[in-house]
Amino acid sequence: MRHIALLFFLVFHGGLAHAEPGTPIRIGLLPTLSAKVLMTSYQPLRVYLERELQRPVEMFTSTDFKRFQHDTLAGDFDLMVTAPHLARLSQMEAGFLPVATYLAVNRAVLITANNKPIKLIDELRGRNLAIFDPLGLIVLQAQQWLEDRGLESERDYRAVVFPSHNSVGFSVQQGESLMGVTSPAGLRQLPPETREQIRVFAELPQVPGLIWIAHPRMKQAANRIQTALLRFAETPEGAQFYAGNAYKGMRPVTPEELRSLDRSAREIKRLIQGLP
Repeated sequence: MRHIALLFFLVFHGGLAHAEPGTPIRIGLLPTLSAKVLMTSYQPLRVYLERELQRPVEMFTSTDFKRFQHDTLAGDFDLMVTAPHLARLSQMEAGFLPVATYLAVNRAVLITANNKPIKLIDELRGRNLAIFDPLGLIVLQAQQWLEDRGLESERDYRAVVFPSHNSVGFSVQQGESLMGVTSPAGLRQLPPETREQIRVFAELPQVPGLIWIAHPRMKQAANRIQTALLRFAETPEGAQFYAGNAYKGMRPVTPEELRSLDRSAREIKRLIQGLP
């Protein structure tokens, strides 16, 4: 199925498409969670945007990052909530318009075991680096940081993919991986018995959280959409939405932040092209 959230749209959208004039605004949500969880989480925002923009709003997602980026560039969505490096790639390649980003920022955190702490980054040579999502921005940030210090993935160390931040931490704790890549939120999620046995080797510079972008055909409406998104936190629907996540609110994304993503945007393009 091209957009796996269509069934959930029919459930959550109600009859507003028939009650309000205008063509529906199609919002694409990066598939970071299951379609059902995403649709439920963003329902307060959908209701709010329909009221503010006086147009029906539909929400969709895709099966994976590669499909989502394909659907984005194909023009399947009017607005998208996407990863920062995918947002920058869409802007660079097709003129998509950055609208807003969440207040919560992110960064790569490199961890090592307490009983075998790393003193020099060169100790990673020939060893395992535990990672969670090879397409994630913080993983790319960490690998670029290592590359700048002379360590290239698969040449100098092995990047081993684990299913969760917890399993990354456990691999480091058990000595299976000399170092792991996580995030501040991932670090907080670790069980106490794991957290007590690891230490932070390095915290890399912060990067933006998820970014809202608009298709170029939405240029005339972009300012109105941005205003609505920035005011969302002040509404009852906003309070409901932000109570269920760590996003905190929204703000404009700066040109400097976008330019800082250029290297990661080029790398995510290369990685996605290599996927089946």
